[in-house]
Amino acid sequence: MNLGSEKQLVCELIKKVKSSNDEESQRAFEALLDRYEPLIKASVSRISEDDLARPFFDDLRQEATLVFFNAILTYDTEQTEVEFGLYAKICISNALISQLRSLKKRAAEPLPDKESDDLFVHGSEDPSENILEQERLKVLYSVIRKNLSAFEYRVWQYYISGRTAREIGILVGKDEKSIANAIYRIRKKLRLALQ
Repeated sequence: MNLGSEKQLVCELIKKVKSSNDEESQRAFEALLDRYEPLIKASVSRISEDDLARPFFDDLRQEATLVFFNAILTYDTEQTEVEFGLYAKICISNALISQLRSLKKRAAEPLPDKESDDLFVHGSEDPSENILEQERLKVLYSVIRKNLSAFEYRVWQYYISGRTAREIGILVGKDEKSIANAIYRIRKKLRLALQ
């Protein structure tokens, strides 16, 4: 297959992906994903060489796939200056570099101060105090679990682990605004349940 017909085939697949959400669109996306798999894998592997990013390989891989899909949707098949492969590579690289910066920023943030840590008793010399604290935590988690839907509970777990609405959205396959709304609902529900 010569270069011109390869480019034409890629453009046809892109147009099919953009055309609708039917089965043909899905097959076209899968064909593009198969064709550009080495590019995605290489981009994620390059970022994962950083010690901080290595544990997040699967998350970065998912991010790269989402960015690849977005690159398909935003690529202009009518222009002739930039081929899709280069466009996708730039989009993926920029997104992964941004994720790495976010990871580094979060890793550099100081741990919570003593005041916020006083909510829980840690390492008390009195064993009965530790047992009471564990029981209180069980009750708290039970109340939380009972008042949140499965989706909200998953979002809440990511949220309390320090992830942003954008990061959570990527992990659960929703947009950032939906996650921000979910976090608002979760806070409201928990405020009412814990009063």
